Amino acid sequence: MQEQFGKVTVTYDETAADFDRALPEDERIERLVDENCDLRRMEAPGWEELYHLSHLRANLTEWLPVSKTHRVLEFGADTGQLTGGFLGKVSQVICLEERPGRCRILAKRHRNAENLSVYAGNIWKNLETLSGGFDWIIAPGVLEQAGLWFAGENPQVQALQKLKARLNPGGHLVLAADNRLGLKYWAGAANPHNGVYFDNLEGRGCGFTKRELEQIFTESGLADAAFYYPYPERWFPVSIYSDHWLPKTGELNRNLRNFEGERLVLFDEEKVYDRLVTEGRFPEFANAFLIVTGSPVEDCPVYVKYSNDRAERFAIRTDILETADGKQVRKVPVTPQAKEHIEHMKRREAALTRQCEAGGIRVNRCELQDGAAYFEFLKGRTFEEQLDTLRNHKDYAGLAAALQDYRRLLLNCLAPELAPFEKSARFKEMFGDPAFEKACEGAPVNNLDWIFGNLMETSHGMEVIDYEWTFEVQVPVEYLLWRALSLYLHSRTDLQGIGLMAQMGISSREEEIFAEMEHHFQLWLLQGTVTIDAQYLYTAGRTLRLGDLLDHAGRQRMQVYADTGEGFTENDSWWVDTAPDKEGCTRLRLFLPEGTKALRIDPAETPCLVSVKRILGELGGSYTLDYIHNGRELEPQGILYSTDDPQITIPALTEGTRQVCLELTVQELNHDTAFACMNLLNRVRTAERIYNIWPVRLLRRLRHGH
Repeated sequence: MQEQFGKVTVTYDETAADFDRALPEDERIERLVDENCDLRRMEAPGWEELYHLSHLRANLTEWLPVSKTHRVLEFGADTGQLTGGFLGKVSQVICLEERPGRCRILAKRHRNAENLSVYAGNIWKNLETLSGGFDWIIAPGVLEQAGLWFAGENPQVQALQKLKARLNPGGHLVLAADNRLGLKYWAGAANPHNGVYFDNLEGRGCGFTKRELEQIFTESGLADAAFYYPYPERWFPVSIYSDHWLPKTGELNRNLRNFEGERLVLFDEEKVYDRLVTEGRFPEFANAFLIVTGSPVEDCPVYVKYSNDRAERFAIRTDILETADGKQVRKVPVTPQAKEHIEHMKRREAALTRQCEAGGIRVNRCELQDGAAYFEFLKGRTFEEQLDTLRNHKDYAGLAAALQDYRRLLLNCLAPELAPFEKSARFKEMFGDPAFEKACEGAPVNNLDWIFGNLMETSHGMEVIDYEWTFEVQVPVEYLLWRALSLYLHSRTDLQGIGLMAQMGISSREEEIFAEMEHHFQLWLLQGTVTIDAQYLYTAGRTLRLGDLLDHAGRQRMQVYADTGEGFTENDSWWVDTAPDKEGCTRLRLFLPEGTKALRIDPAETPCLVSVKRILGELGGSYTLDYIHNGRELEPQGILYSTDDPQITIPALTEGTRQVCLELTVQELNHDTAFACMNLLNRVRTAERIYNIWPVRLLRRLRHGH
């Protein structure tokens, strides 16, 4: 049986009917696909929508060096999250997926592809029906799901050997897996598949360690496995690291990705990552692995960074390649609309070269080839690194002097072209219409990324290494200075109060104006795109931080009221912070105002179960105090309160008592739990009363013949 969706054919095998009941989430995703939903514009998608439809999903494998002659098999293609990264680049893509509903979604979302075929049903049986071999087999889920298909020991080895047999000579098998020792799990992220905390670390959840994977590949005859490390994880990766290009300190700073549910935050992952990076341990604790096995891959980047979470005409990918002549930087459009943006980089090189000659600065050379822009991989020390060295030595005077050198360098480059600034239509489109309070100057062409990280001191002198944001638009010189310094100060709080902006000649009012310009510029770059970081704010589950949990668990509080003759009033009350011991017991010593006749303690502000160990008054010695309460006795557990205003009242204090000592435990309860317990307790008490009335007692005697 076959079904046609546009130019794509879905073929169903005889077992597909067993899976034909669509999941509710699949029905919802299919409706969105039918409606041509653009998730880039959806502000508050759910986890399922992001998982199936986010364009960032394809970042996991889009960068692989496939070519027009290659034949690609997606094994377990799901709803086609990765498929779009291959269509248009290869001769044929074949997708195998068990669930017919997901095959329909895949076919519909890629309905215009002429080189795509989809097969629904048992993927291993469908694999046997396919003729020929494949240059690439993309099987991201096979390692974690192998146990569902193969019995006995080493199901992963059995699965990989079957897939390996279908590779063409020189072909590649691409796999993905969560790292069961990923740092996010240590920091408090739950298992994304079942929501259980520390499940992976304790060996019950899914995922593999790097050592386990290496053993699996060795036993499968796939010893030449190249490991890559998607960051922050494999669902929406921003960067892909490798053993030939590992992260540097400060780079791993986007670690909250709990779209699927709540998570704990037990420590600062960025700081721990920096420590692991310094110690060379990042590969062991990366959150996920992408593995390319089979034959060695030529022209495969050692590092990939995606910049496609913005307007499609600016969506690009930056690769670092290792060639026979050394490393090279390549910028590639990841959408058809971004091709012009790449081509403009060559023209920007010429304009910037003329501009920078006046300041004695070189511009990184750019060459266009096959629709990509290639740049020299420069070696040296960035100006940002120089500033950080001064900062680390607390040489703030030297840092301020270096900033003045930067200011002179920029002005020297722009001086021949400076003219009185005027707001053009282009300027207003990009930066809004800010109200400047003084006359400014600006050049007609500006590299907005004259930032400290893009200036490098090399053996040839100072060079501009990246100039993607160069535009033919006049902006005030002060905005360029502010932008560079503002980006530098953003994550360096120790420098934010020493007046560096003022030393650069930028007033506090200008800071406000330039911040407004920058905000408008970022919106212009997005052009309506809702970034994954913005979607996280709308979609993610709760983030429970250790400090907040400790504050809640370790510092409870009780409100105490003293009656000095006016009754219990808020004016005669105070709060007492409490810290239960490891057994949950709270011990308080209350000092009372003179003339206190009665005392009231509110143990919580929510329904709770309270067990009073003892209450003593002190008056030349200790004596036991009687008390009443507004809960119900639930012996031996204590007092059950179903109210948000639980009270323990000591109605009569011996005159002259100035101290009261309490020992009690307080267990807060959910409202529904408290009401259910109270209802059950009421029913038990009612049954007890009925059981003890005289007619029932008489019946019991008659029944037993007494």
